[in-house]
Order: sequence, then C-alpha cells, then structure tokens
Amino acid sequence: MVYFVVGLGGALGTIMRYFVDYLLSRTFLPPSSGILMVNLLGCFMIGFFLSLNSERFSPLVRIGFATGFIGSFTTFSTFSVKVWELFINWGVQTSAIYTLLTIIGGYCFVHLGHSFALKIEKG
Repeated sequence: MVYFVVGLGGALGTIMRYFVDYLLSRTFLPPSSGILMVNLLGCFMIGFFLSLNSERFSPLVRIGFATGFIGSFTTFSTFSVKVWELFINWGVQTSAIYTLLTIIGGYCFVHLGHSFALKIEKG
C-alpha cells in the first residue's frame, strides 16, 4: 500500500509541476519562473506539512504527500538544468541570481511554512 500511495502522490506532484510551469511560461515572466515557483511552493509545503502535529495525518498520508507529492513536485534535476540553460543563454549573472533566489527563497519558504504550521497548531 505504501508504494501505491507514494506513486499516486508522485503522479499528482508531477502533473502539478508541469501545470504550474506551463501556466507561468505563458506570462511575461522569465522562462525559469515556473520551476522557481514550484521549488519555492514545495519548500513552503514541506516546511508546513512536516511541522504539523504528526497525529493529524496517518503515516501513510504523510509519506504519500511528503515523499510522493512534494518529492515529485519539486526537482533538483530540473533546477540544475534551468541553472545551466540560464548560464548558456543569459550569462553567469542571471544564472547566479536564479540560483541564489532558489536557495535563499527555499530556506525562507521552509521557515515560513514551519512558522505557519506552528501558529495553526497553537490555535
């Protein structure tokens, strides 16, 4: 059952990653904005979800969401490709800015998700 739940979460996370990237690629934003947004949202979600009281969700739901959904929603390999593409097409400065935004933004969004979950837990 665990494999099924992780696989289902993974399938849904992958579809959501594609959907967010697709929507943002149709805007005026730079080409890598979709993956940046996905990674930041994923950081918020993992910080929030893992900071909630573990009794709120069954272990099966926790692993399905954290490992399956969030694990496939965000992706280091896509991040790495985007950094490389930005470097090749836009230069080192744009690539470095994107890298810093992703890493620092990721940390901030994990912290934000964690803080939000703690406020909910306290009531």
